[in-house]
Amino acid sequence: MRSPRPCAGPVRKAGTAAASLIAAALLVAVPGTPARAAVSTAPCGLAPVTAADADLAAQLNTRLGMKMRGHLDGYRVSCARAVVGAVRARGLPREAAVIAVTTAIVETGVRNIDREVDHDSLGVFQQRATWGSAAQRLDVTWATGAFLGKMLRKYPDGSWRSAVVGDVCQRVQVSKYPERYQPQAADGQLIVAALWPASGVTRAQVIARAKSWMPGTARRVPYSRTKTQGGYRADGSGYASMALLLGAPGPDSRGLASARYGKPIPVTALQPGDLVIRATGPATGRQVIIFDRWADAGHRSYWAYQQRRGYGTDHRRLTHGLSPGTGFLAYRPLAVR
Repeated sequence: MRSPRPCAGPVRKAGTAAASLIAAALLVAVPGTPARAAVSTAPCGLAPVTAADADLAAQLNTRLGMKMRGHLDGYRVSCARAVVGAVRARGLPREAAVIAVTTAIVETGVRNIDREVDHDSLGVFQQRATWGSAAQRLDVTWATGAFLGKMLRKYPDGSWRSAVVGDVCQRVQVSKYPERYQPQAADGQLIVAALWPASGVTRAQVIARAKSWMPGTARRVPYSRTKTQGGYRADGSGYASMALLLGAPGPDSRGLASARYGKPIPVTALQPGDLVIRATGPATGRQVIIFDRWADAGHRSYWAYQQRRGYGTDHRRLTHGLSPGTGFLAYRPLAVR
């Protein structure tokens, strides 16, 4: 990636066009700069900039609070949309898009810069030549994927989700000016919120869908690891995937416990629609339970929905996960909104 230069002080005069381009590029790093010099850019996607992009930019310009306030336009919205789309295609949650867009705000003002105005940096993240070819770095989908790949390597097991946004940006970019990222995080969140389509299910919907397999009745769905019900496996993880509206046939218990689909929470924080999972050991010993409600004020047991071996869909009182060492852990599904 590029090594940003200080905003204050004169740019070295080299008597070349490159010096002017560097000075122009620096304007995007100065909050409140009234003038916007021309910088050579490439399209951020195959689709052209639309009137809807321009309208959204106008709406956001009055809400943004830092560097991009008043400077967002249809083109920059199209670039942010491409970044967000790449995050969604990777199967990562909205928080990852906030990190990526925040980085793009600082690096380029969310533009796909196609001339090397700062060393050999190119693209929306100003990635150096060591990242990939020029064509790759100017492909916003590829560039975002490379950014996310490094983020996941630096923060294994979803640990990036509990880190400060600006710290994650810096660890990926290795900028000379790490303090510039975090102040832009709130604007990054606003932009992503406007571009990330509503998805997922509410807690009430999870419980309603869990009830649709008629737990505890003669019409309950029999347990099976090979048969399906409505496209979903008729086992515990398939049942939970159905309730959460995940893609059929649904991830297995280990998948549901991974950072792609959920995050660990204290068992005392369980809410309707959260999961209690034992994802270790042989397949016959793994279980996925859908938390319904606490059965007592002391949180000594809870009511839950489960696709139970040898029986099928059930709604019963459980204590799984309330004692340490049982292998059951509590998770908050990312699909729940």
